Amino acid sequence: MSKEQRKEERLAAAALTTDELFHLGSKKYFSVERVRDISSGGIGLEVMGFLHEGERVRIGLDSGTSHVQLYGRVVWCAPASQLTSKRGDGTLFIMGIKL
Repeated sequence: MSKEQRKEERLAAAALTTDELFHLGSKKYFSVERVRDISSGGIGLEVMGFLHEGERVRIGLDSGTSHVQLYGRVVWCAPASQLTSKRGDGTLFIMGIKL
């Protein structure tokens, strides 16, 4: 993620929660620590695990009374320690997903 590529305004997603990121290729679930932001074309997540660019995923989102499942592709994924001041064991990644 070398330069800003957002074409739409992203909104903070404090009211959204998810614990479900399903990788369609391997049929594995990944733990989502936080929804960073969301727009009509994409979503930013903090995820426990790495996925390559182009991988297809399903995301389950809850907003209290509603549950929505979205499908998308990973457009970038990088260790959280490289992009934030967070320190960890290297398993936390920040991921951008195109819906």
